[in-house]
Amino acid sequence: SRYACPRMMRQEADRRRYSRSLEQQLLRSPEFRQAGTVMFYVPLPYEVDTSRMIDRALALGKRVCVPVSMVSKRMLVASELRNRQRELTPGPYGVRQPAPAFIRPVDPATIDLVVVPGVGFDAAGHRLGHGLGYYDRFLRRLPSQTPRIGLAFPCQLLPRVPHTTRDAVLTAVLTA
Repeated sequence: SRYACPRMMRQEADRRRYSRSLEQQLLRSPEFRQAGTVMFYVPLPYEVDTSRMIDRALALGKRVCVPVSMVSKRMLVASELRNRQRELTPGPYGVRQPAPAFIRPVDPATIDLVVVPGVGFDAAGHRLGHGLGYYDRFLRRLPSQTPRIGLAFPCQLLPRVPHTTRDAVLTAVLTA
């Protein structure tokens, strides 16, 4: 199978339960508490759901940004998000992103924490993405001290993720 744990991904009750547990862990983390600007991914149906995390961060007065895929340049741009329900629209690869009228570019140097998606993760902070390299290229543009946290279902934790020097390493991987 293409994904680390497809059967669990289809169980919405499990996805919701694990996502809530990860939300609590993230919101309690020092990286999140100290961050003024947090970049979240907008979830695909089989990923840890960040929707409530985004809403909680906004309610806490944090500046939230999400990725915009610039397909022609094969890169991500961080864009400030102020209202998840109103501003997101279907984008490339089936990922929701801010509609063109709501794209507000954010300088990567001003991001205090990046919450990173993945198909699989290992304990050393390596991640398996979808193979297009968008996140790896984006993460390399951040200051080296910017925390990068992956969110993983238990079945997404792998003994070892193959990696190269081009692959960005995460600061931490939280799992439910």
